Amino acid sequence: MRIEISSGSAEFTRRLGKDFSSVLLPGDLIMLSGDLGGGKTTFISGLAKGLGIKEDITSPSFTLINEYRYRQGRFVHADLYRLEGLQDISDIGMDDYLYDENSIVCIEWGNKLGGTLAKDHLNIDFAYEWDVENKRKIVFNSKNKYWDLKLERFEEII
Repeated sequence: MRIEISSGSAEFTRRLGKDFSSVLLPGDLIMLSGDLGGGKTTFISGLAKGLGIKEDITSPSFTLINEYRYRQGRFVHADLYRLEGLQDISDIGMDDYLYDENSIVCIEWGNKLGGTLAKDHLNIDFAYEWDVENKRKIVFNSKNKYWDLKLERFEEII
């Protein structure tokens, strides 16, 4: 299933993330990719607020992984932008997070993992719409029934 949404503001992108949080459960894995400055962290900050996280969410570009507690467990926000390859990703213990059934995990630049994942996940791509200033295209792309059902529920919400 594929959902394509245009966002004209950071506030809309943040609200979209907050709405999306309502369909998530511990064990869910979301891979975000796309243009630098395309709205990945903004979306994740809204998602975290929807989970009830009070802390400000910033991109873990230098720390690589930030963890937050929320009412149902742990929310993990990772950023692989600075990593070169699969060995770097393995060296930071990413597998411990990828397959954790008690955490919701969002990974910016998740495309750097390539096709190595054995776990079902959702891909969300962020791209500038160059013909309109400050507009982004956000594409949710599922390849399995589990995420298809979640995206159907999400469509009903938005």
